[in-house]
Parts: sequence; structure tokens; C-alpha cells
Amino acid sequence: MRPTKQSRRAAAIAVTSILALAACGGNDKPATVDGVTSLRVNTSIPTITIAGALAMDAQDIDAAHGLDVQFDMAGASSTLSIEAVLSRDADLALAGPPSILAAMREGAPLTILGSTANNLQVLVIRQDVIDRLGITPDAPIEKRMEALRGLTIGTNPSGSTYQTLLRNELGRYGLNPDNDVKLIGIQDSNALVTGLAQGQFDAVATSSGVVEQAIINSGAVVWISGPRGDIEATADVPVLAMVGRTDWVNENAEVVDKFRAAMGESLDSLESDRDTLGPILKEKYFPATDQGVWDLAWAESAGGYPDEPTFPRSSYDFWVENDPKGVAAYEDANYEDVTYAPAKG
Repeated sequence: MRPTKQSRRAAAIAVTSILALAACGGNDKPATVDGVTSLRVNTSIPTITIAGALAMDAQDIDAAHGLDVQFDMAGASSTLSIEAVLSRDADLALAGPPSILAAMREGAPLTILGSTANNLQVLVIRQDVIDRLGITPDAPIEKRMEALRGLTIGTNPSGSTYQTLLRNELGRYGLNPDNDVKLIGIQDSNALVTGLAQGQFDAVATSSGVVEQAIINSGAVVWISGPRGDIEATADVPVLAMVGRTDWVNENAEVVDKFRAAMGESLDSLESDRDTLGPILKEKYFPATDQGVWDLAWAESAGGYPDEPTFPRSSYDFWVENDPKGVAAYEDANYEDVTYAPAKG
């Protein structure tokens, strides 16, 4: 009979405590008990964006790869997840590429191991605004983007993954994000939803999993969807990546490979087993979420995950080129050096 996660974790904690007492230095080797290696991964609270991690945890996919992955799901800040890795409070983390690359730009010894979520940003508009615009949500993307001119759009904070992505998309269609629209960055996703309902925003652009609440609450309508590929150039831009300290990655390449393989299997299950997996994730991680909101979010996010956990040069180039510091700031953090070889695709 295969040991349960709970029993494996209890054993791993005991062994880790013994090793800590006996340690003479900074041994970064994770504890292994009965051939199962314990791995600490820091990530955000459960959201649609981290569905790859949730699918792994819910289905015990890690165990099939000889791992006992302990996901520390707390907060909603990529910066905090990166700090957990750098401070050795976590072995690996799932974080936004802009935050990872910004840390690397400043000299943080990090290695990107691949991406786990693509563009999940969805922009929704109030129905009364659509009526005023005089075009429909199925109009050509060029017309839908042009229709945003002059609107007030609630989004994530300045410098965040999703606001950076939105600014790029606006620019692709001839809109200056600083002059042609009014972007209001807000950290609290609930404030985005209520702000739309109260008329503070004409539209809201943020991750799938949030905007669906606005659809239910205020009858907002999907205008632009990243996961369904409305803007082809940004459809495969990653919004979440795996990252580790470079020294830890180099010392534990076998463990990293197992985790990448487990994540690959998890991502595959998000595509191939959605009908079965959706209710499981809803019950385990989103029990308080309205069923209608969940159904919309699960359907909307379907195309938002990569086929495999890679981080190609095009992904690096996108985020570096959209960094306000400019490409020149990355002279000491070039793609070849900061990306795990098997993740280059």
C-alpha cells in the first residue's frame, strides 16, 4: 500500500529535523524518505493562474514522480514568493516572469525552470458602456481595441504582470496606455469587481477567475480574452513561471527534472481531463466560490495553459522588452544563463 501524503510528510519532517540538528553547514539537499523526496514550493493562494499546481496536488501527481511537493499557498505577491526562494524558506516558487526577471536584473541568483500558465488576462466591459460604443463583442479585434480609447480601465498595479501585458496590447493597436485610456491599478481584486459594478470603471482587465465575478454581479461582458487567443501575438505569453535559486537548481537537477515532469503531467490533465478535474478543484480549493462564477472561470481559462513547461527565448524577450528599465539592463541576465537548459524548448 502506498504511503499517504500525510504519513510521508510526517516522516520527512522527522528526518529533516534530525538532519538539521546534525548539519555542519548549508546542506541544500532536500530530504528523501523511502525514495520520496520532499520539495517545498511557494506560490500564491489558490487561483485559476496556479491551476497547474492545484492539479498536481489534488491528483497526487507528485507522488508518481517520487516527490512529496508541499505547496505553501499564501498571499498573492510574486515578490514574496521569490524572496522565499532567495531566503531558503522554499526550494522553488511559482511567480510572475516580470518579478523574476526584475530580481535577476538586480543580481538575484535565480534560474527559470519553465512556465505553467499563459496569458489568462480577460477584459470585461459594462453593458451600458457597450451600448454607448455601438459595436458588439464579436466585432474584429481591431475595432474592439480602438473602442477602448477614452475609457477608464481598472487593472492590476503598475509594474504587475497583467498591467504590463495590457499596456503592450494597447500599444499594438495604436493606443498610448498613458494618454488614450485611463488605467487605474488596484491590488485588491474585489475592489476591481465592485468598482465596475459601481461605475468607477468602464472596464476591468485582470486574470480569469476574477472577472467572472464581475460578469455575474453586474452583467459585464467579455470584450478581450487572452486564454481564447483574441490577440494572437500575446496568447502564449507566460504569466507564471517556476523559479529556483541557481545554486540549489545546479545541486538538485534530478529533483528539478522530476518536478518539471510532474508539472508537465499536471498541465496535460488541465487539457485532457477538464470535465473530471474541474469539480475536484472546485470542491478542494474554491468551496466558497459561487458555482456560476466557477463554471464561467473554468470555461474561460481553458486555453490558458502551455502544452509543456518550457520558457522559450520569445517569452524572455517579451518581458525584457516590456521592462521600463530597458533591454540594456539585462546584460548580466541573458537568456542562455538564466534559463534551465531543458526548459528552453
